[in-house]
Amino acid sequence: MPHRDSDYTPLSPMATEALTHLRTRFGSSESFTYEQAGRVLREHDIESVLVDDLLETLLLRGYLYEVGDNLRITD
Repeated sequence: MPHRDSDYTPLSPMATEALTHLRTRFGSSESFTYEQAGRVLREHDIESVLVDDLLETLLLRGYLYEVGDNLRITD
């Protein structure tokens, strides 16, 4: 598992909301595509222009990680 630096740099309220929506939809052992993640976020009224930035933030901070072309939620 990747190291999560969340103890040092807290997430913004919008990134926290995005992570909550992703955790509600996908289990920690379930992989999903960027497209699926974007769809979930847009269904929860997160603007399309913000989706890529939010996913990148969650990846960079270790809340998500990539497996091939898919994403997973870090435990």
